[in-house]
Amino acid sequence: MLTNLDIKKLKEIFLTKEDMQRFVTKDEYHRTTIDILDLIKAFRQELKSDIQDLKNDIVTFKDEILHEIVKLREDVAVVVGYRDMIENHEQRIGKLENVVLH
Repeated sequence: MLTNLDIKKLKEIFLTKEDMQRFVTKDEYHRTTIDILDLIKAFRQELKSDIQDLKNDIVTFKDEILHEIVKLREDVAVVVGYRDMIENHEQRIGKLENVVLH
């Protein structure tokens, strides 16, 4: 015959009905899994959107830089074109002075 002490020891070793109620049921597990998967899908979609926004920002920034480089190249071309005229200005001024003063 089992004594109360024996029953107490058995309750400590084996799972009781009350212990079982603390576990997740199959339906609860399934619903939780679906909720987690939905969260993962939403996170992935948001991440894809953020990545696309970042790509667009990079492309826009790259275009702005390229436009500035093109403008700088045009400015350099103009300056180089005038450089020859500026470099020989001493000779040109000398010729003008000879013609005007003599």
